[in-house]
Amino acid sequence: MKHFLTLFLLILCTFSGIAQDRTVSGVVTDEKDQPLPGVNIMIVGTSSGTTTDFDGNYKLSVDDNAVLRYSFIGYTTTTANVNGRSVIDIKMQSDFESLSEVVVVGYGSQKKSVASAAISTADVETMEKMSVPNVGRSLQGLVNGVSVSGVSGQPGNNPTILIRGVGSNSNNRPLVVIDGLQTQVENLNALSPSDIESIQVLKDAASTAIYGTRGANGVIVVKTKSGKPGQMSLNYNGSYFIQSAWETPQMLNAEQYVDIINEKYENGNTNLPLGFPERGTTPAFDTDWMDRLFTEGSIQNHNLSISKGTEKGHLFASMTYTGQEGIIAPEKSYFDRLTVRLNSETEVTDFITFGQNLAVTATRSSAIPENNEFGTPIADAIVYDPITPVFDNNSQFGFAQSPFVQKEYINPFSRIFINNSETSSEQIFGNAFLEIQPISWLKIKTDLGVNRYSQIVDNYSPAYQLTPAIFNPNSTVGNQSYSNFRWQWENYATATKEFGLHNIEAVLGSTAIRFTEKSFGASGQNLPVEAVENESLRYVNLTPDSSRRAYGGASAPRINSSIFFRTLYNYDEKYLATVSFRRDGSSNFGSEYRFVIFPSFSAGWVASEESFFAIPFVDFAKLRVSYGSNGSDNIGAFNYTSLVTFNSTYQFGDASNQTIYYGAAPASLSNPFVRWEESRQLDIGLETKLFNNQVSFELDYYRKVTDGLLIVNGATPIIGGNNPAFTNVGQIENSGFEFKVDYFKQVGEVDFGITLNGSTLKNIVTRVDGNEGFLNGYNWPVRNAFISRMEVGEPLFYFRGYQADGIFRNEAEVFSHINSEGDLLQPNAKPGDLRYIDVNGDGDINLDDWTNIGKPWADFTFGLNLTADYKGFDFNMLLAGQIGNQIYRTFERQDVVNNNYTTEWLDRWSESNPDGSYPRVNTGAVDPVANNYSPSSFYVEDGDFLRIKNLQIGYSLPKSLIEQAKIKKARIYFSVDNLLTLTGYSGFDPEIGVNNYNVSAAGIDRGFYPQTRNYGGGIQVSF
Repeated sequence: MKHFLTLFLLILCTFSGIAQDRTVSGVVTDEKDQPLPGVNIMIVGTSSGTTTDFDGNYKLSVDDNAVLRYSFIGYTTTTANVNGRSVIDIKMQSDFESLSEVVVVGYGSQKKSVASAAISTADVETMEKMSVPNVGRSLQGLVNGVSVSGVSGQPGNNPTILIRGVGSNSNNRPLVVIDGLQTQVENLNALSPSDIESIQVLKDAASTAIYGTRGANGVIVVKTKSGKPGQMSLNYNGSYFIQSAWETPQMLNAEQYVDIINEKYENGNTNLPLGFPERGTTPAFDTDWMDRLFTEGSIQNHNLSISKGTEKGHLFASMTYTGQEGIIAPEKSYFDRLTVRLNSETEVTDFITFGQNLAVTATRSSAIPENNEFGTPIADAIVYDPITPVFDNNSQFGFAQSPFVQKEYINPFSRIFINNSETSSEQIFGNAFLEIQPISWLKIKTDLGVNRYSQIVDNYSPAYQLTPAIFNPNSTVGNQSYSNFRWQWENYATATKEFGLHNIEAVLGSTAIRFTEKSFGASGQNLPVEAVENESLRYVNLTPDSSRRAYGGASAPRINSSIFFRTLYNYDEKYLATVSFRRDGSSNFGSEYRFVIFPSFSAGWVASEESFFAIPFVDFAKLRVSYGSNGSDNIGAFNYTSLVTFNSTYQFGDASNQTIYYGAAPASLSNPFVRWEESRQLDIGLETKLFNNQVSFELDYYRKVTDGLLIVNGATPIIGGNNPAFTNVGQIENSGFEFKVDYFKQVGEVDFGITLNGSTLKNIVTRVDGNEGFLNGYNWPVRNAFISRMEVGEPLFYFRGYQADGIFRNEAEVFSHINSEGDLLQPNAKPGDLRYIDVNGDGDINLDDWTNIGKPWADFTFGLNLTADYKGFDFNMLLAGQIGNQIYRTFERQDVVNNNYTTEWLDRWSESNPDGSYPRVNTGAVDPVANNYSPSSFYVEDGDFLRIKNLQIGYSLPKSLIEQAKIKKARIYFSVDNLLTLTGYSGFDPEIGVNNYNVSAAGIDRGFYPQTRNYGGGIQVSF
């Protein structure tokens, strides 16, 4: 086949050469004058071309006025006009950007070929193409070792980003550095994807230790765009998409619901509620609450930027608007963001450079309650019966309430109506720097950054009495204000010297950070009745004076002070070494443990540079190893001591005449011995480029141990009503492999590429301090039971419950489920009930049999990106998925007797369906300890999924068509996000993130706001 294709191409070249009258030959070399074999050479505007031989030689028949295009993976594409020449030699320049040849290493950059740390680069071009307004979410599937999962599909929500797994039982947020300014991962949400030039992820200790206290969870380094030398450029990038839920659970219709509730009461030997339809009755209403609740929304993004650069400086300015509507009640679930950015840099003199990066962001958002077993419209829609209509003119606010489903549940649209909240925020984020280069090998830089954030939240709820359990006797209104201010001042010097074949770069510097925050607010009750319909009447000053309350407070400043040092060394770009350390001080700890040093070391060997290396298809090979430590001080200010608060109350007087007095009291116990949380990490890596640089492969093994986990230890005795103190409670270990494969190929005029990345994770708790040897995690309020736990030998916050072993199909199976003494293990069970395993073998089914029934952390996460370009058309498809995690389904409420069910319950056990996969339904728990409602593996499902995150087809208009309009580039595209999801999970979405990084609730689906499927397109124009 190979020889046939070669012959076919030769025949094509022969025919195309009939009309050509000149033969051009030459040699193609790299920067070191080494010949480049396999370089693609095409005659622009035709399908004719050739490739260079092993010595870089080529020969091609062309017209006198032809233009030749030279392209080779890893090098900048070059063109040359023939202009009657017969010999054209080309020297190609390495394309560092396309192969990520320059990587950020913290306070500097380094050629990737000589870097000895584990650093990954995100494909910013792919990220920009997607319609996701959140930069963090668009990282999913693009970077190995980085797990991204949506906390919610609600507009404006931030995803959970974990680098190399969950490393702590408290704060797992990675550090984000934007243009040198350290900040929280949530600030990725304030960035426009169109403003980003590069994103790199620092994963091992060699690359993150220089950030010390904040680098334990990995570092995401973002560089925003700057102007390029040349003409001024004006760019517009706009898109518009329609959103809908990719999938929602299918609930029983009215007929099916009536049937299952009748069966439920029959199995419980109880009477139907008064007025409930009997079997065979056709209900008057058949409401599909899911269909009525979920609707379509829109998302639009508009970015306008201008850039200009000269040899002495550059300027980049942009303005971005993002608007997103929710797919539930878009009038109360929305997110609007406006960002203005200005970046500039100028050479003041030959040795002084001044620059600044500034972004001002304003947002307006509203959200509905979500991700809870009750109190949310989604939870209501899951439980509410289909025989109740949506509207009833005789009911309060015009929404019907079910006489059969009550407890904490109401009509979902009532829930939406009574919840009114809007958040407005403003942020100023930026830095200014001055760099002095007194001598050629030394640079001194001072950088001052600020991050000021302010937020106002307005709330309103009318007075209502919807059910006996859901009421609010007085209307309420509130206004809350919160703000914080953070400044960072860094000063460092960088020395770069070459001594023959020895290359050294050393950095020495210091960092000072100060953070303060404050809040205040007011609330009131009994607004005018007209406020229900008139938003202009929803102010605290319109409530009676006696109902008004005011509050406020400020936190103590949090201060970090650090010095850092790093040396990069290589010998002839063959033998590599890096040494770094950072001494961090934090005001969050007492004087004994306030300062700590975080060191790291790495080494590398570029084997392909050795004279004896002679593997023909291997162009580059590098081995590297690193080890070091990072830390975390995430406990808040003064938590090592006992703070006094002023919100305590005490009653004085006898029972008939009591007076409440406000006073002060210690808020918690002190622990002056609390210390830094520390992570130690080993990384061993291999990097290769194969087959004339067409294939690149990276493989890493990592082992990360986090010790001294910081947590408020609930096992600490509570003395005199004081809360327990922060303590260092245990140790976690993460280990696994990461890989990335890139393959790029040009066939004729088609360029295509494949990028595959994947990561494995083994997470285990290796130590838990305290008498019990474990810490409880999430408490399932419906069952009043802790269903996740941190325990030695198990994954962090693994799922707990009974291990179900199928369903009792008949009475014979019930009576055969016995212990060693011949006694029934589940004496109260009936055919159709879940059968539980006596895990500890004590002859009883009880709480001691609770065991590991799943974990929220995936064994394997992966991403696949496919690209192709042909004559102005471009294609991109991104797939992402994960394998090996489980999801705890807690949104079902079988304890609400007349609740609705998903259609999976149509295959329940009954006398007519003894092989059903779901247990029988019943009005009550036949066994107070172990019953069908008890937490068990029945409620745990595999969370594996494969999702087409983005599919996009674009077309760039020919230059000959747009140049007359002074347009440099014009591209239109059509795109779909979350086009297809393959999963066996029956809930809303298999992507279950960690709300606010509360890892104890990871993987628990409490009524998840699902991801959206987006259809639409956009246009990109450059002038």
